[in-house]
Amino acid sequence: MTRGAIYIVTRDAVYLNLLRASVEQLKRVMPHLPVTVFSEFPAEGSFDVVRIPPAPESDGFFDKARLIGESPYEQTVFLDTDIYVVRPFDELFSMLDRFDCAMTHEEYLDTDWDNRYPQPDIPSSFPEWNTGVIAYRRSPATVSLFSKWQELYREFLSSHPGENALGDQPFLRVAAYFGEARIATLSREYNCKFRGQGCLSGPVKLLHGHVKFQMKRSYMDGIAGLMNRSLKSRVYVGRSIYEQQVVGRLWSLRKPRKVASFPEPLPLWRLRVRGLKELLQRKLAA
Repeated sequence: MTRGAIYIVTRDAVYLNLLRASVEQLKRVMPHLPVTVFSEFPAEGSFDVVRIPPAPESDGFFDKARLIGESPYEQTVFLDTDIYVVRPFDELFSMLDRFDCAMTHEEYLDTDWDNRYPQPDIPSSFPEWNTGVIAYRRSPATVSLFSKWQELYREFLSSHPGENALGDQPFLRVAAYFGEARIATLSREYNCKFRGQGCLSGPVKLLHGHVKFQMKRSYMDGIAGLMNRSLKSRVYVGRSIYEQQVVGRLWSLRKPRKVASFPEPLPLWRLRVRGLKELLQRKLAA
């Protein structure tokens, strides 16, 4: 049984910075796990590189759907380039002995903000999965799932030429709902989008997010330490982490207790100046 992790880097070489940071951290935590990178750019590191040509489709998210099934491993964990591995995740592979794949739910009900891809045949109670972390095994069910995911996405791109990216998750939702793959739902500890919002119960294993295409180890380790300061059930939102506290002697009251809050990687004034410069550059280029 071969096991390994894969990454996909296409469309923009800026993702190579994140790739290097993510793989270096993965190797610190799980040094014996093989890593394969599918890239249309030259890439060097402690991984195998599979050079792939750019696809004619205009949407960079599509590359995930078209390449994820090319994994050389029998059991695979796909990671976005902005995944920071905090602790080993061997148990994800163990789940694949019973399930075809495993993912966390998306933090939003759906990511089709403009309703450009209506899905009336699927009940709203069936949410999207976030595709930043996907554990899966090679099986007929996953081959079918990924093929349908790619097919639906390609059809949308063909019928909506020149539009802004929609993202890959709405198409995976349809493929999963009508497919046969047995999908396990992971808890947020395995895909903690720390710059968003969510709930945790236990130690965070995988952080998901970057700031201006940077994942500095000191900053990410600091985030992980604050997220794991408490291992009780807790929530995070707006760079703050809270757990429930029971107070009162005669009558117990449940109140939120702030566990920690984490800073931005740079002072706020520097981030505002950087944002203003980027805004002006876009206006001048328009």
